[in-house]
This record gives sequence, C-alpha cells and structure tokens, in this order.
Amino acid sequence: MKETSIQEERVGPDKKRWDYKGLYVEHSSKADVLHVERHLRKADRDEISASTDQCPLRVLEDGVSTSNPCFTIKITSTGRPCGIFGVRESDYPDVGVVWMCGTDDLLAYSFTFLRHSRKWLKKLHESYDLLYNVIDARNKLHVAWLNWLEFDFVHEFPKYGVQRRKFIMFIRYDGNRTYTDISL
Repeated sequence: MKETSIQEERVGPDKKRWDYKGLYVEHSSKADVLHVERHLRKADRDEISASTDQCPLRVLEDGVSTSNPCFTIKITSTGRPCGIFGVRESDYPDVGVVWMCGTDDLLAYSFTFLRHSRKWLKKLHESYDLLYNVIDARNKLHVAWLNWLEFDFVHEFPKYGVQRRKFIMFIRYDGNRTYTDISL
C-alpha cells in the first residue's frame, strides 16, 4: 500500500496541525507535557523508572526540549494530549534517538494511530537516516508496535538502567550510509 504524505493544516497565525479521524497532531508544548505526565501509561512510567532516576516529568520535559522535531497527539473532540513523540540528535551525524510516551487514551484510537504511524516515522526519517533507542522488554505493546514499524531489534542489555532490567536496542535505517557502531 502506498503511503500518502502528511497534509499540514494551519490553525491560527503560527499554529500548525495535522488532522486524522478522532486525533490530530501538532507541535508539542509545556502544557502537553504536564497532561501526558499526569496520565502516563503504566508501562511508560515503569520504563522511565527502570532506566533513570529522573522523574517522568523531567524526562518528558527534556525529551521535548531536546527533540527536533517533537509532536503531540491529541484527541480531536477534547484537545486532550494522549501521546508525545520526537527525535533528538545523537553523537553521530544523521542518527537520531527516537522516543514516544503516551496515555491510556491513545489505546481508544489505536486504529487511527497505527494507520498513520508509518507516515510519521517517514517524517522523522527526513532528518535522520537511522533512528534508534532502547525499550524495556516488559513493554510488550510497544515492542509489538516497533516490530510492526519494521524496526530491527539488534541487542539485548540484560541489566540496563538504574533497576538493572532487560532492555532491547531497536534501530531503523532509511538511507544510504552504513553504521556499524551505535553505543549507548
């Protein structure tokens, strides 16, 4: 199936958003971070706690401030944020660290979310040939989603982060360069 490009819509003088059935996406704000942190999925909260001693609010704030681009998924009927995703630079040119956190509200729109995930992944690849990160192996829903998005699972860390839990490195390549060493 051929993927269509992302159609941008202007809403107000400087506001841009992309509308879908039941959801829309726009650039992230501090208010989005506060809402998502308060309603963060348990699996995302557990993953943050396992990997770092920073609180989820700090992790989300850092993610939004260091990512370019960074977007929030919102419910059309309420304007309520249900997910934030982005990609930040790494120590390697054309390699980005991709991430996402969400609320349980996103599950109610899983069909729409899945339907448009690949288009947004392609948009993130506009700036980075290779995207990577690590994921808590307990986060089965996200592992399945990353697999569906055709990320490769390339390395297991049996004792990663402050809780020394099993994490898995995932990567997705969409370019012409060869990368042989991505270290954390």
